[in-house]
Amino acid sequence: MAAILLLLTGCSSYEGMEAFHREATSEDELPPEIKLGPEGDPSRDNFRLLSEHEGVKYYAGESDNFLTACLVVFPEDKPTQWIASCSQGVTGQREILTATGPDGSTTKLVTTGFDTKGLEAAGWRKIHENVLVGS
Repeated sequence: MAAILLLLTGCSSYEGMEAFHREATSEDELPPEIKLGPEGDPSRDNFRLLSEHEGVKYYAGESDNFLTACLVVFPEDKPTQWIASCSQGVTGQREILTATGPDGSTTKLVTTGFDTKGLEAAGWRKIHENVLVGS
């Protein structure tokens, strides 16, 4: 019985986004324009490039304990209009955060395995397992 409980506990713990199960590459480096927030947020080397879509790069970062996740949206043709948003207390499969850019564009960051069918039915476009864009 204890072995079954241990297996169930192990399966339900959040192990971060799938993108962080690989080593970082030079593609994952944040552009120098990106200025990160206070201590406790993921460090620059804890970010991964998730997607490039319509001239915009989408990066995600996670703290070492997976409890804080950040999204950076970097429009390559307007590098001064980048946005970054973070959320703490990330656990399980869920929507992590929604970020809105200066142009009104919106982006959602979700955990790996989160069912996005409802968001997609509401008009969100899935461009990566962890990233959805709105208008």
